[in-house]
Amino acid sequence: MTIATEVAATPHLRSLGIPLPVVLVAIPVGFIVLGLVIRYLAYAAAVPDDSLGGFADGLCRWDCPWYVHIAERGYDPYPIPKMLGAGNWAFFPLMPMLVGVAHTLVPQPTVWVATVLSLALSTLTALIAWPLLERNLRAYTLFSAYLLAGPFSIYFTTIYTEVLFILLSTATILMLERRNYVGAGVFAGLLSATRIVGVVMAFAMLVQAFVDHRTAGRPLASFVPAVLKRPDIVLGLFLAPLGLALYIVFLQHWVGDGLAFLHVQRAWARAYGNPVVFVWDALTTWPTGSIVPTAPQQLAAAVLVGFGLSGLLAWRRQWAAASFVVICMIIPLFAGMASTLRFTAALAPLAILACLLLGRNRVVFGLSLVVFLVADYFVTVNWIGGALSLV
Repeated sequence: MTIATEVAATPHLRSLGIPLPVVLVAIPVGFIVLGLVIRYLAYAAAVPDDSLGGFADGLCRWDCPWYVHIAERGYDPYPIPKMLGAGNWAFFPLMPMLVGVAHTLVPQPTVWVATVLSLALSTLTALIAWPLLERNLRAYTLFSAYLLAGPFSIYFTTIYTEVLFILLSTATILMLERRNYVGAGVFAGLLSATRIVGVVMAFAMLVQAFVDHRTAGRPLASFVPAVLKRPDIVLGLFLAPLGLALYIVFLQHWVGDGLAFLHVQRAWARAYGNPVVFVWDALTTWPTGSIVPTAPQQLAAAVLVGFGLSGLLAWRRQWAAASFVVICMIIPLFAGMASTLRFTAALAPLAILACLLLGRNRVVFGLSLVVFLVADYFVTVNWIGGALSLV
């Protein structure tokens, strides 16, 4: 579909004479401004001695200082300086590398540089997602708000890896929809250097190839030979885990342990177990003296909503996206419920599908947009206040 066709399919834009590309850029830019205002008001309410200069630092909590340290000084050697309990090898390199490069080019405080970079990456995510949002302007508006002024925008507007993860996974899924396996492999390779579960995208690529093979009416037994005859698929699958592989090589050279990003988890006392048990225990952790769900219940709710949406992806026959989402959700659950809310919030196929569903009806669209903006304020207040469900 050409841009001219898209404009013709959007009568109110045509009547106003506004070019579609201008609208697609203006919407996220507007939410950048609105989101910054909302989060600053929340910061001012939560921090008595607030100042505009301390705004970005005030939102830099939990894992944020770790990423700032990596962006400014790189990874810890071994043994760790001052004999701290844990090194920073658990944090994958691509996001802090980008922030470090940007900080070198623009010698301003790292947190501010990271904020501007994250806002730009979120805007790019929205633009890339336009075709995946079925070129629906309401869904696109909601998705832009979700990233830049929504309930989880704190993850997409700081130095957290969630912004890069949702950008690269969106780009990879788009490449797969266009059957561009080399392009998908390039973005998946970058994704695997962003978070460990990024390597799962290689499996999603294989699922897409299998679906295409069966849709063409070819027998199951010929799948592997058919893939081997497709150099674009083979190259894409080779590129997909390359980011993780390079990080392993670096860690082996730097600290003598290529799997240090896994072994360092012991310092956080992660207890590995049955995901079903973890979710059930979280759901049944009832509040005392309050009707507000506990932090474990909030995390469990995020997981259940995520699995529900992944089921809808499968129902819509979006098998590659569904497989990527399910595996990305299951893997962290083996280590407990910690951070599952932000992990789920950064899964692009889920956010895109939710915005498509909410954008179908004008009334639901309007209410959803209001809820997004209001939630941005209260989530930011709770983020500064140390709500454990947001960590």
